Amino acid sequence: MTKKKVKTKVLKRENKVTAGLLVSERVQLKDVRLISCKCDQTPVATLGKKDYGINYSTEVQVDKKNGYVIVTAKFHFEAFTESKTQKPVIFIDATFLLAYKIENFEGLTQKGFEQFANLNGIYNAWPYWREFVQNTVTRMGLPSLTIPVYRIVQPKTKKSIERKTARKKTTKKSISKK
Repeated sequence: MTKKKVKTKVLKRENKVTAGLLVSERVQLKDVRLISCKCDQTPVATLGKKDYGINYSTEVQVDKKNGYVIVTAKFHFEAFTESKTQKPVIFIDATFLLAYKIENFEGLTQKGFEQFANLNGIYNAWPYWREFVQNTVTRMGLPSLTIPVYRIVQPKTKKSIERKTARKKTTKKSISKK
């Protein structure tokens, strides 16, 4: 009986991303490119401890004629000092284009492409984003910073994350939903 309940829960969770999984089974990543970036720091960026936040969003375009799914992954990083001002002392924006080759579009939906972009697109772009932030922070003359690995599932305990980076907020936003 217990196994049956577990399987039911798993199936319910899978239904939320099934359309995206169908896309992910058919694509092959062909290209990742940085297409836009911007960074800035204030004079006090080197002072005190900092908390940071990361936001990201995706856009997806389907090119059936040429057999491509194009995902644009946009990332935004802000760091704040412990002072009472809410203005960021560092910000870094970067946009990556991910081109996926696909042979067969049969049975795939726009919702599936959006789910694919929001999960696989971010997951595939994240290592490039991490490397970009680490190198950019170093080139800005700031202490080294390593962005954590991308986690598909939220950790069970948030205490360790909150203690390490109190303001760290990672959110997904799909531009196509606006």
